[in-house]
Amino acid sequence: MSQQVPTRPGGDTSSVRPRLSRRRFLQSVAAFGAASGIAKPYIANAQAQQITVTSYGGPYEKLFRSRLIPIFQKETGATVQLSLGTARDNIPLMRAAGVDNPPVEVIMTNEVIADILRTEGYFTPLSEQTVPNLKNIAPIGRFPGDVAVTGMLQPIGIAYRSDAVSNPPKSYKEFMERADLKGKRGIYNITNSLGFMFVLMLARIYGGGEDKVDAALAEIQKLKPFSQVDFTGTMSIQLTRGEVDVAPLDFAAVMRLQRQGAKISATLPTEGLLGLDQVFNVTKGSKKRELAFAWVNFMLRDDIQQIMVSEFLVSPTNVTTTLPPELANNPLMIAGDGLKEVIRHDWTTANRLRGEIVDKWNRAM
Repeated sequence: MSQQVPTRPGGDTSSVRPRLSRRRFLQSVAAFGAASGIAKPYIANAQAQQITVTSYGGPYEKLFRSRLIPIFQKETGATVQLSLGTARDNIPLMRAAGVDNPPVEVIMTNEVIADILRTEGYFTPLSEQTVPNLKNIAPIGRFPGDVAVTGMLQPIGIAYRSDAVSNPPKSYKEFMERADLKGKRGIYNITNSLGFMFVLMLARIYGGGEDKVDAALAEIQKLKPFSQVDFTGTMSIQLTRGEVDVAPLDFAAVMRLQRQGAKISATLPTEGLLGLDQVFNVTKGSKKRELAFAWVNFMLRDDIQQIMVSEFLVSPTNVTTTLPPELANNPLMIAGDGLKEVIRHDWTTANRLRGEIVDKWNRAM
């Protein structure tokens, strides 16, 4: 992108000296650094101008702008723009632009959303050559062919009020079937990602496979009447107010409630942990792939993962990440080998059946 020449009032540029372009400046700095032997990581071509990546608003935006982006910009000489929105906003965002003209270089989103866009051809694979930190990522964070990578995980178990439930359920089957929990369970609406995962888990337990949703819905019907919650934040409020005593909830939310003094704890279900994930995807049509891969590699770095663990209480997928001392011994901070308990769903099949599943939920519930 060319650098505009400043003008005097009226547009006269006759005595204004042209400014050195950003590209020429960066090339000069890189050349000097290489000659002096002290060059820092640098994206050594015109791609080192600007990159646009997605983020959520609120705490995510604040952390990205205040801490993460300044580090990346200092190390690469590039600038980073944020495209803010929810995970679902990424679908219309990309479809409106088309595969060959993406409005962003890197999309951070839940895998349930990433799978939809991936099957439509919007993303390009990663590799250990383009993203070296892939080699340190736990198996649950990697995909066949490295089509994407999970950078953060929020494992989900069964949360409960420790002042009301002396014998918390140790499994989803127990959660569903215990008579003493009737009317005290929190359930998510099918439109919530966790609600959808909950149905898939019950399909595994009661039907033998994630496509056996009729078996899952039949079991959920037995719990009626119950209120349907749309958001994790709402479920957290219901638990703290005592409106429900037990509910599926991500451990990050549980730990935040504990920090606030709430009498909330959680168990790790014997069937495995559900998980809310943040998956990083490089857009296929990006003209700045080198810089896009660099951003993904940056987000997977152990020191950057440590920042996100401290801020969001998420589980790091980089197995070399050192946990903060206050979290290292917390049983709800799942890391390292503990990540083997997190379940990955067959989202391609689940998304294909989504309309049918939602329709059945609406008719049954």
